[in-house]
Amino acid sequence: MRGSGEPKTWIQGMEIRRGTFQDFEKVVELLRLVFPQDERGYYFSFLRFDPFFHPRDVWLAVSGEEVVSCLFLLRRLFSDGERLLLGGGIANVATHPDFRGRGLASLLLQEAIAQAKKDGLSFLLLVTEIPAFYERFGFQDLGKFVARIEPQGSGLSLSGVRGEEILSTYEAFYRSMGLLVPFRNLGYLRGLRVWNRYSSRFREGKTVASFRKVGGVVGYFLEREASIEVFDLFGKENLPNLPQILQSLGKPLRLFHHLVVLRHLGVPFSRDRETVMVLYLRAFSGEVYLPVADYF
Repeated sequence: MRGSGEPKTWIQGMEIRRGTFQDFEKVVELLRLVFPQDERGYYFSFLRFDPFFHPRDVWLAVSGEEVVSCLFLLRRLFSDGERLLLGGGIANVATHPDFRGRGLASLLLQEAIAQAKKDGLSFLLLVTEIPAFYERFGFQDLGKFVARIEPQGSGLSLSGVRGEEILSTYEAFYRSMGLLVPFRNLGYLRGLRVWNRYSSRFREGKTVASFRKVGGVVGYFLEREASIEVFDLFGKENLPNLPQILQSLGKPLRLFHHLVVLRHLGVPFSRDRETVMVLYLRAFSGEVYLPVADYF
């Protein structure tokens, strides 16, 4: 519960407040109602494996004893190889069907933005299919882009890759691109592996996305029965030959990446149906990029 000195906000008889450990089970019940495609383990994995996560970063609307709306503010470090910036992600925005149309999500978002500013975050990111809603709060559309690559032959296959190689290749690649990306270490990779296996975005049946290697290039691949999804891709060499490498995997492939990288590769691409948005809270130089593998 809140401390006695912390002010409470009420709207239409509902309390607006930050979450507690005791609330979390009810939060997950609401999220499973609104997003039944994702398992309970996905949400609980934030508690268990995200070093920055605390239930107080879940904003709630509570009616009686029931959590009727929620929003997560997830904190993340971003790096361009030279500096670290603290950013945040808005995720798991959900309202019970019986309580929609009352502006609860808007109110929770306003609370989260105010807290992010108070805590000194540099920016907030989110992934959405309704950008017009978030534009009202100052978010800007960064876009999400995908290239479709058809197979030509089947001479290559995906192989395993050690965490140390993932990290060194990732850091070198994005430093060369001049992009601010999520800071990854071995602990972060372990958490990523756990929470993504519960997410419908990164699995198909018993097949779960993972970091793999092909032709000297490392990527985050989901190998479906008839196609391949690539949610991140980076390498120290062989980039000029990357389209040919991917064509040699023998299946139609969708590659999600930053606009600069797709243009560098010379492959045709288009905008995806969902998009990434950013709200800048502090002035800084550089361009922020959130790989799909790191989506909240």
